[in-house]
Amino acid sequence: MSSTPSSALPAFLRGIEPRARVLSRAQAGPALDDERLLADVREEFSARAARLPLAEWPLRYWGLLLARDELGRPSGQTPAHPLYSLTHTRRLALLLRLVVGLEPAGAARVMGLSETAYRALWADAEDKLAEQGVGPAVLMRWHEAFQREARGEGVAGDAPRTPTRHAAPVGRARASRWRPTPLQWGLGAMALVLLAVLAATFIWPPAPLAPSTAAASADDAAPATLEASPGSPPRDMAAELVVDPDFALLDAAPTAPWREGVAFLSWATVQRGTALPTPAAPAPLAVRPWGTLPSDRQALLAPVEAAWPALDAASQAALLGNAEAWSGYDTARREALRTAYAAWVERPALERSALRGAYAEWMALDAGEREALAATAAALAALPAEGQKAQRAAFAALDAEAQRDWAVGPRLGAQLPGLRPLLAFVPAGEQAALIAALEALGDPARAALAARVAAMGTAERAALRGKVLAAPAEARPALLAEAATP
Repeated sequence: MSSTPSSALPAFLRGIEPRARVLSRAQAGPALDDERLLADVREEFSARAARLPLAEWPLRYWGLLLARDELGRPSGQTPAHPLYSLTHTRRLALLLRLVVGLEPAGAARVMGLSETAYRALWADAEDKLAEQGVGPAVLMRWHEAFQREARGEGVAGDAPRTPTRHAAPVGRARASRWRPTPLQWGLGAMALVLLAVLAATFIWPPAPLAPSTAAASADDAAPATLEASPGSPPRDMAAELVVDPDFALLDAAPTAPWREGVAFLSWATVQRGTALPTPAAPAPLAVRPWGTLPSDRQALLAPVEAAWPALDAASQAALLGNAEAWSGYDTARREALRTAYAAWVERPALERSALRGAYAEWMALDAGEREALAATAAALAALPAEGQKAQRAAFAALDAEAQRDWAVGPRLGAQLPGLRPLLAFVPAGEQAALIAALEALGDPARAALAARVAAMGTAERAALRGKVLAAPAEARPALLAEAATP
């Protein structure tokens, strides 16, 4: 790309890394080597930034940070603080709001969740803290403490502060500007004296806790300012297995077709001339009230009980499917899954991310496509070794963009190259929305649209994109079908 991204990169990193440091230490505890962590993420992000639109940089950066092993497996002991009574996913969901300030849609994207599932995690985290007496006022104090730390503002006197290996550069702290939070804007309508009192809380922090009251008042302190204490209970991985988002992935057979890669199998399926069945409408799902679940399912899904009412029908069905599968397994199979889960969390973050992506691509296909790809995988496995190698070499010879096109499945993948001009140079989120709308079209409509897009000028394609993206999701396929009509 041009020199703009490279010249903007240092400024972007200077702005985002202070919050990344605070988030990392609050998530993993003060024993974290945050300088090494941020250096690794900085190197990885810098290698990718030139290929990304500027608007995508923040979410891509947070996504790379959250994929790091260090945030999922804290080293050393964590502080004795209410925040660390939460599971690591709930704690992260909360910190993305308190430290980073991401809106639910953005936070859900960087965590790899649906927005509904993210909102449920966030609400559940707040509910569990509320049970310990940590209410909205305390959360706001945590938020303010995190923001002060991210701005590089020192803590007056001998008040507790975050243990760090390296002090933040003085210039960075002085260059930061105080920016009021949404709550403080709301307080602007109050009397001047109240604003003065509020401002004073940023200048004169509370006195350090006396030893006799430290334990009772831990929920008022910013989690990152507390030293680690002995006796923090280790995380019970097995207790989270059934409700873990990766359960179905871990439960899949080692020979499952999706492990070959949806893009490769989609291409091979079309090359074989396999006829795809007409997509069938998915069976409607209904929300299940918690009280209607059998008692054994409630016991297995107890960790998500508080979040259950906020989950959509699909999320509930997935969790119930996990519980159903677990209930049908014998002791040996359950122990094998526990072992696989323990090994899974020890794998490098990039490996886990790649496998999650491959499984998500598989699950995004309709049942007919999965059936066709499974047949292709079986046919490939029956070929001699040289035949299999030749097939993979032919796919590898395609350019990277063509390979990515096939990841949407054999139906759309065969027509996506003709529609590529409609998707070019738009953020990944908008591309995903357009592809979702294209998938809802029939093959003839997509072919007609590709012909129309090829005849459009740049401005006309941009106008069509804007019109489609501005419409509700359910109305977008109809707009694309209309555009395909001469």
